[in-house]
Amino acid sequence: MLISRIIILALTIFSLQACNAMKGQSDMENIVRLMETNSPAKYEAVMHSFVKSAKSSDIDKMIALTSEVTIKQMGIDALKRHYQKDTIPALKACVKISEGGDIVYIDESQAKIGSGWVYHKTCTYGENETVGIRFVILKENGRIALTSFGLG
Repeated sequence: MLISRIIILALTIFSLQACNAMKGQSDMENIVRLMETNSPAKYEAVMHSFVKSAKSSDIDKMIALTSEVTIKQMGIDALKRHYQKDTIPALKACVKISEGGDIVYIDESQAKIGSGWVYHKTCTYGENETVGIRFVILKENGRIALTSFGLG
């Protein structure tokens, strides 16, 4: 009787492990499919363009890269002041922005605006001091745009 229970338990564990392995493979296939249809590189290019625009104090270009929803929520004048007062100095202070970092996919059910990617980078400033930096880049009405940026 004890041997039967051990065998049943072992078979159950083996079956669960096999199911989890198949699920993991399916998850990997979904991730590959997702990256092919929503290439993180396209979204990251918008991030790099935004940083370059900030470092050259080109507020008009920064606004052009910004989500329409973000512009409407903040108001164009308030957004320009925010970029001038906070964003441009913060990004100019970054001597280096890390290449790697975490990249997290956001779907429309999470963002409401559209799907896209969140890039978690590290900004190096001063004497090897660092701060976390985050860019949220989403596809809004067929256009890839920055929806938010923040330090910390």
